[in-house]
Amino acid sequence: ASSIYKKGREARLAMENARHQIEKALGVKESRPDYGVEIYFTSGGSEADNWAIKGAAKLMAPKGKKHIITTVFEHHAVLHTCAALEKEGFEVTYLPVDKDGLVTAQQVEDAIREDTALVTIMYANNEIGTVQPIAEIGAVCKKHGVLFHTDAVQAIGNVEINVEEQNIDMLSLSGHKIHAQK
Repeated sequence: ASSIYKKGREARLAMENARHQIEKALGVKESRPDYGVEIYFTSGGSEADNWAIKGAAKLMAPKGKKHIITTVFEHHAVLHTCAALEKEGFEVTYLPVDKDGLVTAQQVEDAIREDTALVTIMYANNEIGTVQPIAEIGAVCKKHGVLFHTDAVQAIGNVEINVEEQNIDMLSLSGHKIHAQK
């Protein structure tokens, strides 16, 4: 997609069209020079989770924010990334979920500390289908100035997602769930 020959230009056009479709579908602000690129393409959901979580952690660490909040019920892509960050000196709070696999916005708020860098909670569970109260969790994170990431791989195409309205700073998805091009 970076090549100047015809096939490269065609690939670039396809990528840009896909970017605009995703922005529109998720309520994302169009990419602007003052706001930065909003859509990044990865090989899939696990890479997207890993990249978002590690990127946010490394961004916030120099500011003294080395605490991450997640749940015990996350996809392994999130749990393994958090475990790797713990080995690098980050502290992770793993929130319990109720019998239906839900975590509350109040649990998240109660776990937020001065050094909290990131909250990462799966939008919809990949095993039982529980849909978390993402908008409420996003509002709590925004209120406290904490970055909020959600793994929406299982949610995309099944529930309405609007990153602006739901206060989602970072969202991971996988194109194969919505029959996107490889």
